[in-house]
Amino acid sequence: MLGNMITVQINREIFHAGDYCGRHYTVHSGISSDGGNVLHNINVLHNILIFSPDRPLECASVRVRVMAVTELGGRIYYICADEETVIYEPLIREVLSGRKDFSPQRITCLYEKSCGAVIFRRHSGNVEYLLIKNRKGNNWGFPKGHMEIHEDERQTAVREVREETGLNIEPLEGFRTVSEYHPKGRITKQVIFFVAEMPVEDIVIQTSEIERFIWADYSLAVKTFRFNNDKKVLSQARNWITENLYY
Repeated sequence: MLGNMITVQINREIFHAGDYCGRHYTVHSGISSDGGNVLHNINVLHNILIFSPDRPLECASVRVRVMAVTELGGRIYYICADEETVIYEPLIREVLSGRKDFSPQRITCLYEKSCGAVIFRRHSGNVEYLLIKNRKGNNWGFPKGHMEIHEDERQTAVREVREETGLNIEPLEGFRTVSEYHPKGRITKQVIFFVAEMPVEDIVIQTSEIERFIWADYSLAVKTFRFNNDKKVLSQARNWITENLYY
């Protein structure tokens, strides 16, 4: 169901969702106009919620993309948006927060967003990068994690690095890169990475999620990474560090 296109009949505006990242959103209710076949005969009015920019809808029937499936009190809600609107989990949670009738307990999004940092140190004349091994995926990568309500990208990166490594970083100005991949078929994962320099400090890993860590120079890091996305981010960070911090 997640990612399918469905036709819905807009019923009414439920509430104004407010401003998020410079855009205004409203939430409408709707029903499936195809008799509920796509939704497995679930076409109760408030089972479909449509997020849309704060602009008048020109027609009663629109095409929307299902963005999330939310279980609220045992009921499944289909949260949708038109093809031009990309919304991430933090937006859904933020605009619905404080409303007991729609407060989400479990969300599965078509688009996921995380933030993290490429952390480096200068050691014995070399630049070394902090790599962590995740217990769940058993893969090496950089510290990162999902955005939370009311956070911007840098705040998420700082918090996630602190939670996973115990380090208090300050991302350097001028570097931001985006990595996208599809971990679960249709789901699109977007990860924002910053760069931060840290002196030699004690690292306290989050043992529930992180198995171990290493400091590695560029050549070792490239060999350690399994995925090309991580190698690309590393290469971009190294080039930026070389151009901006080493002459």
